[in-house]
Amino acid sequence: MHDIIEHYGKVIVALAGVLAAVLLTVAVVKIVNTKTTTAVDNISYEQQIQDAISGEGSKE
Repeated sequence: MHDIIEHYGKVIVALAGVLAAVLLTVAVVKIVNTKTTTAVDNISYEQQIQDAISGEGSKE
């Protein structure tokens, strides 16, 4: 009986570890997704296009 309890204890610990890894991965993906979306939304494409048309973008 002790062996069965010990085995299931190891299984529960392993499942808890997998759950923690999945939750950590989800959290990281959400953070990266939010930061990437915010950064892309803040890019001013219109100003870059106008600069390129007026020749300001090619000055060296």
